[in-house]
Amino acid sequence: MNVKQLEAFCKVIETGSMSDAGRVLGVSQPAISKSVRLLEKALKLTLFKRVGDHLHPTMEAQSLYPSARRIFDELKSTEELSRKLRMAEAGTLKLAATYAVTAAYMTEAISIFHRLRPLVEIRFMTLPPRPIIELAQAHEVEAGFLYEPITGSALTCAPVCETQMVCVLPLHHRLAGNAVIDLSDLRTDTIISFSENSYGGGLIKRKCEERGIRWRADIEVNQSEVAMKMVEAGIGTAVVDSLAIAKAMAGNIIVKPFRPSATLTVSVIGARDARNSRLCDEFTKCFMDVVTQVVRTSSGYHETIAARRLTE
Repeated sequence: MNVKQLEAFCKVIETGSMSDAGRVLGVSQPAISKSVRLLEKALKLTLFKRVGDHLHPTMEAQSLYPSARRIFDELKSTEELSRKLRMAEAGTLKLAATYAVTAAYMTEAISIFHRLRPLVEIRFMTLPPRPIIELAQAHEVEAGFLYEPITGSALTCAPVCETQMVCVLPLHHRLAGNAVIDLSDLRTDTIISFSENSYGGGLIKRKCEERGIRWRADIEVNQSEVAMKMVEAGIGTAVVDSLAIAKAMAGNIIVKPFRPSATLTVSVIGARDARNSRLCDEFTKCFMDVVTQVVRTSSGYHETIAARRLTE
């Protein structure tokens, strides 16, 4: 028994004749007759009886038809799903990203991908770096997106772009005219930044220690957007990553290069012993396109925005 035999049997039941079934399926009447005979042989049952010019299904055929129709429909659905999976039109894509990467890029990347592949189910989680690494190692997510550098043989780590730490000032701050803001310029400011236990905060601390400068964050946050909202509210001055600026820009802020300079690398990670699906590759391309657009938007951003804000 095979799919073609089931299809022929169901279509003869539905049309009432071998010739009509053949026309619907685009095959000859003898081909339909052969498929039905082979099915009868496989099942050891008589499925049709001819009375005059009419073909009538037997009681056995009528009993078998609902199950045969259901099996055939499921097989066709499986074939169609397989085709969509091959063409990356359907499937499930499991992703995870840190809060900072999600805020800067993920919403737009998922939106673009969903428009391209509306039948794909997306399972997305926003998590701290360590759980993302663990999920990638356990094959629970196909790709993880984060700032932290990853070492070890269990994971692949592909850098996507680099971002510099910048200083975000209130519009009329005393340092608004400076081309670059040095940490030493902020002795009397309330500094809003990442915890030194985070990768970004730890990186700033190490860069400061290399210059013999003590780093402090008076107010610790885990999201750049929150820091910038605090700056806009006049609470203090923020040190955050530059690529988050274009996605979470407040209205009354000025952005300046920060010294000592600290560079963060945005990377995509995955299990080394797993081959990325076509869906994952396509999503990663969408993600990188969004990053490219953000970089383009942020190019020359600091001076342009500062000049515009200062003249308003």
